[in-house]
Amino acid sequence: MNQFARTYWFTWGFLLLAALFTGVSNLQQAFFGGVFAALFSTLATKGYIKLGLRFGPFLGATLGVVWAVFMLYYVRWTGSAEDYLLAQWNLGTSISIHAAGFAGAGLFSALANRITLGKSATAGAVLATAMTAIPYGVIDWVDYRCAGPIEAVLLVSPDVAANEAPPRLPGAEPAELTDAELQALKNRLLVVSGPGGNEVIDEQGRRYWPLWRKKLVYPGNPKGPVRHLVILLPPDVKEAQSWTLPVTDDPKGIAFSILEADSKSSSIVTKPSPSIRTVFSVNARPDLGQMLLKEASLQVTRQSPIGNFYNPDPPKSELYIYFPKLADKKAQDKEELILKSKTLPVVELPEEK
Repeated sequence: MNQFARTYWFTWGFLLLAALFTGVSNLQQAFFGGVFAALFSTLATKGYIKLGLRFGPFLGATLGVVWAVFMLYYVRWTGSAEDYLLAQWNLGTSISIHAAGFAGAGLFSALANRITLGKSATAGAVLATAMTAIPYGVIDWVDYRCAGPIEAVLLVSPDVAANEAPPRLPGAEPAELTDAELQALKNRLLVVSGPGGNEVIDEQGRRYWPLWRKKLVYPGNPKGPVRHLVILLPPDVKEAQSWTLPVTDDPKGIAFSILEADSKSSSIVTKPSPSIRTVFSVNARPDLGQMLLKEASLQVTRQSPIGNFYNPDPPKSELYIYFPKLADKKAQDKEELILKSKTLPVVELPEEK
């Protein structure tokens, strides 16, 4: 009975500590998840002892992989879509933790009847820690390079008068350019302060204002380094199109792209990332008899340099990009004159004799 108890407490304790240090789950999930995983490892105690030092840890690592994959499918069957996506994201780390914990328990159980309990526990802990640290270190490095959030800001050039700023829709959240983005834009375009705040002027004299800012976070790495993507949408784009835009290889870098017709663009980026692909699309919808651009979506696809274990980011398709045109002041003045003329009193002139 003591053999089973030792295997259980070793496995549960290591899984709890590993989950907390790697951040794959919170304390509650790690606690209860470790309870059931340790029970599964405990069932193999006799196998660990019988296979000995050579194959006991191998059996444990195999069972750890089986358990991690089983839990992925369990979340798929019982959890929500977001839970399953998060479980997919953490599958590599979950496999490394469980394989290491079960392998350490296998070595601990195999040594427990040969050497002292303290030495056998130390040997199992060293093996499990090494098996976790190496793959988790590689995964963490790849995540840092490829899986950080991408913050995109869209600048548009609406049809406004020279001394006017575009009116925003009621309730629209204002977007502002950061100091780093302004500096990057100043290296390529003219940035001035106008009626509506900072304006960007391109080579053709068109003025741009930031319309919206969105941060695209890949599940599992919400606090990683943030890349910045600045997009300039000119007014001559009148139909639905898509553009493939580069982002920087630097996880904290800034890239900006000026869109053109026929899905062409001119991008300024120091070193584009070969692992991240962004596709920006605009959708046209009829309005008062003509097609107007009203929605945009940004799709991010990540490719790991060590195998393809990234799913496409959730698309952002609720981005409203239509600025209402300014009213024609001449037409307004003409209507006011007509209204005034209708309300003027009528004076009757005396008849000539």
